[in-house]
Amino acid sequence: MPAAESSDLLTLEAHRLGDLVNGHPDHVAAVVPQLVDVLTATGDPRVVKAAVQALGHAWHPSAATALLDHVAHDHPDPQVRLALAQALPGCVEAPGDLHDRVVDVLTRMTHDREARVRDWAAFGLGQLHARSQPALDAAATLLSDPDRDTRSEALLTLAGAGDVRALPVLRRRLEADDELSRLDLEAAAALAAPALHAALRRLAQDWAGDQDEFTDLLTTALARCAPQAPATARHVEQDLLAQVRRLLPEPARVTLEGSYPRTVLTAAGGDLGEGLHLALWGDGERPEDGPTLDVTAAVRDSLARPPH
Repeated sequence: MPAAESSDLLTLEAHRLGDLVNGHPDHVAAVVPQLVDVLTATGDPRVVKAAVQALGHAWHPSAATALLDHVAHDHPDPQVRLALAQALPGCVEAPGDLHDRVVDVLTRMTHDREARVRDWAAFGLGQLHARSQPALDAAATLLSDPDRDTRSEALLTLAGAGDVRALPVLRRRLEADDELSRLDLEAAAALAAPALHAALRRLAQDWAGDQDEFTDLLTTALARCAPQAPATARHVEQDLLAQVRRLLPEPARVTLEGSYPRTVLTAAGGDLGEGLHLALWGDGERPEDGPTLDVTAAVRDSLARPPH
């Protein structure tokens, strides 16, 4: 069979298999090995790209492992590299070795010569809540990237991590509101820095009466950056801490680590097995509303699980 015809058939097969796993986790175990066979059958970039995209549709750690094992982050074809940057973040969630491997690859891809690859790599690091120093340093380097979208995704990644390198950039962007994007307001809300509150208030005054895609984001950013937000959040967190301590008698140890909006409740000892590590605040949650996470339910669930 001519090589071109073979590649066409393999590309069609990758699309078919991708459709089988997209939204169908029960098919993943059988289909991912078949996609690996397609991925490794030829070096034709069209086939490789289609197989990478199909593996991304699996949304499963086994797909991430296949991608990491068989597709180089510096593949010579830019469309393959773009597909890889787009596919990897959705295939891993839980912290661990695989998460770290994906973060490492995306960190390397922030240096790609193609702007869209850098953009998606920065986005992926934010989606995976990357906190390694190399990942954050790479995001900081992208703050001066020639591509605007890449700069904004990098800023959001840094802000989500509470990295102070986001602060002066955000302040400049808020003050030059003609260049402001939705991602910049999302970054302000994610960083939740009281030092941004004055600039956000000026924006609110300038935009008074407007109702558009920025309105709700600005309201959230204002609430999360309010000078009283840390104290309000701490009060809520202390109440949650007291509730959990009542659920867990000695010798369990319950503590709070970090500060709003990156406060983590940890509990260990007693009947908790490997312990708990709960991020209290989700994206966009305001101190006065409290976290939506039901901490006491999470603790009860942990107590109900059999020990490993």
